Amino acid sequence: MADFETRLFVLSLLFFVFGTFSALCFSRRDKWANIFAHSSALVGGLLGTVAASLVLATKQPISVTAWTIVSDVTLRFKVDTLSAYFLFVISVLAVAVSVYSIGYVTEYYGKKPIGWLGGGLNLFLLSMVAVITVDHSVSFLIAWEFMSLLSFFLVMFEHEKPETRKAGYVYVVMTHFGTVFIILSFLTLFFFTNRLDFQSFTQAASDLPASVKNIIFLTSLIGFGTKAGMIPLHVWLPRAHPAAPSHISALMSAVMIKTAIYGLLRVNYDFLKGGATWWGAVVLGIGVLSAVLGILFGVAENDMKRFLAFSSAENIGIIFMGLGASLLFRSYHEPLLGALALTALLYHVLNHAIFKGLLFMGAGSVLYATHTKNINELGGLIRRMPWTAVLFLIGGMSLAAFPPLNGFMSEWATFQSLLHLSFSLHSPIWKTVGGLAAATLGLTGAFVAGSVVKHFGTAFLALPRTSHAAKANEVPLAMRFGMVVLAGGTVVFGVWPGLVLRMTNQIVENYFHQSLTGHAMLYVPFHRSVESISLGWMTIIFLAILLLLIALLRVSVGKSNNHYDETWNCGTPLVPTMEYTGTSYSHPVLMIFKRLYGIERKIDVQGEYAYYPKRIRHRLKIEAIIETKLYRPLIRGTVWLSQRLRAIQNGNLQSYLAYMIITLIVLLLWIR
Repeated sequence: MADFETRLFVLSLLFFVFGTFSALCFSRRDKWANIFAHSSALVGGLLGTVAASLVLATKQPISVTAWTIVSDVTLRFKVDTLSAYFLFVISVLAVAVSVYSIGYVTEYYGKKPIGWLGGGLNLFLLSMVAVITVDHSVSFLIAWEFMSLLSFFLVMFEHEKPETRKAGYVYVVMTHFGTVFIILSFLTLFFFTNRLDFQSFTQAASDLPASVKNIIFLTSLIGFGTKAGMIPLHVWLPRAHPAAPSHISALMSAVMIKTAIYGLLRVNYDFLKGGATWWGAVVLGIGVLSAVLGILFGVAENDMKRFLAFSSAENIGIIFMGLGASLLFRSYHEPLLGALALTALLYHVLNHAIFKGLLFMGAGSVLYATHTKNINELGGLIRRMPWTAVLFLIGGMSLAAFPPLNGFMSEWATFQSLLHLSFSLHSPIWKTVGGLAAATLGLTGAFVAGSVVKHFGTAFLALPRTSHAAKANEVPLAMRFGMVVLAGGTVVFGVWPGLVLRMTNQIVENYFHQSLTGHAMLYVPFHRSVESISLGWMTIIFLAILLLLIALLRVSVGKSNNHYDETWNCGTPLVPTMEYTGTSYSHPVLMIFKRLYGIERKIDVQGEYAYYPKRIRHRLKIEAIIETKLYRPLIRGTVWLSQRLRAIQNGNLQSYLAYMIITLIVLLLWIR
C-alpha cells in the first residue's frame, strides 16, 4: 500500500511539472496552453488528494528521495500525517481552482500570455506541496523562497497597473522580512544540533535550554506570522490578494498562508515539544487582535477582494486563537482540552480554505462579468448571475459561521476551547482571559455577518447602479463548476464533522494521545467535565420543530395568496440613487471606530439656497492607524539611517582597507 501511495504522490508532482512545461510550449496558442496547464493541475490535485487521504487513513508515511543538493543536504519528500493533512487542503483547492481557471483565463485571451500564467500556477502548486513535505531546513527554505517568488510574479501578472506594481513591491519586501526570521530560527537550531534536517531538530528538542526555545519560538512566530498575515504584519495581504488574478488570489488566501500555519505547528509541536505558558498567551493575544482588527478593516472596504483579504487576516486570528489555547492547555497538562483546541485549529484551516476559495472565485466571477470589484458600482446581479449569487451567498454564510455550514463547526469548536480556559483552568487570570477571548470571537462573528450582508446585498440585490452591472451575464460553466465543488465542501464538512476528525485525529494523537469523535464539535464545558450532544438528534429535533411551525402556519393562516407589485415610493419610480451603498451601510461602524480608521470627512454643499442644496458630496478618507503610526515612521527612520550610512561609501581606498582590518580584528577576537 505504501508503494501505491508513493506512486500517487510522485505522479501528482510530475503532473504539476508537466503542466508547467506544456503550458510554456503552447505559450503562443492561448486555448491549448489553457487546456494543458489546468488539466494537468486538475489531475495533479486529484492524485494529491487521494495520496494524502491514504496516508491519513493508514498512518503509513511517504518518503521519496530526489537527489543530493550538496553534502548533507538532500532533497527528500516525506509525507507524515501533519504534511498529509495540509497536502489534502492544497490538493482539494487545486482541483477546484484548476477547473475554475479554464473559464476564468479566457478573459486574458489575446491580451496576456496564458502559457506563463498557467505554467506559473502549476509551479506555484508544486512549490506549496514542496514546502509542506520536505524534511530538511535548507530544502525547506529553497521551497519557501521559490513559493514566495512565484507568488510575487503571479501578483505582478497585470504589472501595467501602478497599484499592482506597488502591491507586488510591498509583498516581496514583507515576505523576505519574514524569511529572515525563519532563517534565524533554523540557524539557532543548527547551532545547538550541528544538523540541518528536521529529524535531528525533533530529537534534540528535550536538550534545548529554555532561553533558546524562547528565541526559536519568537523568531518563528514573526517569520511564519508575516506570511500568515497576522496583524500588524498583514500590510502586504490587502494589497497583494486584490492585485493578483482571482484564481491566484483564491490559492494565495486559501492555502498559501496556511503553509505558515504548517510551519508554526512543525516548529512548536515537533521541534520544541511545547513550551512556557506565556507562549500560548502571546499567540492567543495576537489571534484576538488579528480577528478583531482584521474584520473591522474589512467592514470599511467596498472592494470585494480587499474585503476578503482582510477577512483572511480575521480568520488567521481565529486559527491563532486555537493554537494559543492548544499551547496553553499543553503547558497545563490538559491533553483532552489541548486536543480539542488543536482539532479546532486544524478544522478551521480546512474550512477557511474551502469557503475563502469559494468567495474569491465568486468575486472573480463578478469581476469577469462586470469588470469592477467596487460593490458601489454593482447591484441587481442576482437576476443576471443567479448561480454566482447563490454560490457567493453560501460562501458568505460559511464565512459568517451560519449553521450547518463548515465555518460554523470549526468556529464553534474554537469558541468551546476558549470557554474551557475559563471553566477548566483554576487561575483567575485565565478564567478572565478565556471569557474575554470567547466574547471577542462572538463579537467578531457579528461584524463578519454584517460585512457579508453589506457585500452581498449591495452587489447582488436591488437595481443595477451602472451599465456594467446592467449588462452582466452569467460566467462560463467551468467557473460555476469550480465554485460548486467548494460550495459542496462547505455543506459536507459542516454536516459531517466526523469526516474531518478522522483526518485530524491522526495528528492530534501524535501530540496529545487523545482521540475525538464527531460529536466533539458540540462539547459543552461544565467545570472539568465534558458532555457531548448528539449531532444527529439535534438535526432531527430542528427539522421536527421546523415542520411543526410550517404546519401551524398553514392551519392558522391558510394558503398564501400574495400579490406582487412594485414597491410604493410615493408615486415616483424607484431609481438606483435611492439604494443604500456599501459606504452608507458601514458608515455607523466607521464613525464608532473613527480613531482606529483615521477618518477624514469632507462635505461639499452646492446650491443656491442654504436649506435646499442642489447637491451634497460626502467624502470619507480612511488611513489605517497601523500604517500611519507604525510603518510610516519605521520607513522614515530606515531612510534616515540609510542616508547616514552612505557616508561610509566615500570612495576612499584607505577607508575601505581600514574597514577590512577592523572586521578582521573583530572576527579574530570573536573566535578567540
